[in-house]
Amino acid sequence: MTVRRQLVNFGRTTTDFRIGCGAFAELPRLLTHVVGAPKRALMVLEDPVDEAIRVEVERALIDTGFQVFTCTCASARLSRVEDAVLLFAEFERSALTADDLVVAVGGYELCSAVAFCSGMWCQGVSSVAIPLTLDAMARVATSMAPLGYGEASEMISVQPRWDMVVCELDLVIGRDPETLGPGYVELLSCALAESKRAWEQFPGLAEGMVAGQERAFADALCRAQTARSMSIRSANPSSRHAVEYGVATARALRSCLDASFPWYRLLAEGMRFEARLAHDVCGLDVDVVFDQDDLFEDLGVEELTFELSADRFVEALKRERYRRSNRFMLALPRFAGSIRLANIDDDLLMRHAEAYLASRSQTEDD
Repeated sequence: MTVRRQLVNFGRTTTDFRIGCGAFAELPRLLTHVVGAPKRALMVLEDPVDEAIRVEVERALIDTGFQVFTCTCASARLSRVEDAVLLFAEFERSALTADDLVVAVGGYELCSAVAFCSGMWCQGVSSVAIPLTLDAMARVATSMAPLGYGEASEMISVQPRWDMVVCELDLVIGRDPETLGPGYVELLSCALAESKRAWEQFPGLAEGMVAGQERAFADALCRAQTARSMSIRSANPSSRHAVEYGVATARALRSCLDASFPWYRLLAEGMRFEARLAHDVCGLDVDVVFDQDDLFEDLGVEELTFELSADRFVEALKRERYRRSNRFMLALPRFAGSIRLANIDDDLLMRHAEAYLASRSQTEDD
């Protein structure tokens, strides 16, 4: 399959999204069209990064005519504004202007920090993202990981303004389920948000991805761009929150449970819980709820087992929502293709919390 192109339209801006096996081999040709006259390029690399990837991207930039500067950053150090803006020192060192280029090579957090800073430097310097993980490929074109400031975590974000995103599928095809899990969860969520047709076709894509089929990965990722960009540019303010499906519950669980649980497993739990809540609140077809459960199982994203009181869980969930809004509303699916903010009755929320947590209890069968 040749490298596929999709234009991700946000209304005022457009990102050139390229995806396929062998995309790195096309980098010299692709990068030629990002800036008018190549001069300087800063390559921001995830620490650690595969040396072969670093060399391939650097050679592509040199072949295109750029003088290349490099810096490395650990993604764990880029979760706060105070740390992310340290990238400005690298921009200054490289003497970047609005006509130059920044290239981010790494995971979602690193690409997010680069998107945040490159959008402000010289009122916006040209930028290219080269995501190295499946979840980053699904998300970097349309959103960034929110940054924290002071005591507030995950509160600051902007709309990314990438000129181009290049996804090399050879980096993800055939990887183990634990590595691909974060991406699988994001892609499943996007399929439910996009349309009934996308949701009905996703089981075939899931089967293909598990089997390592390039076309299945490319189709799922391209559809994710469509779903996420549609949500972002929606005229309905409520529908713009579709990408938050499951997130509030995942954050609440993270604040209550052992930090060793991976974020994507918590997000899957959030989607499971909120789908059941949506059945009562929004009339979501119960078949969609069970289909989502089956897809998680097919993709190797198993249910978690833990002990947590309903009172503590509900308190954490409300605390997370009230940090970001003056109203307690969750982004719940009404049907495939429609995820909207919804009010939840306190008694109903507590009943669902009790039932959900009982199903996750380690002592359930005792």
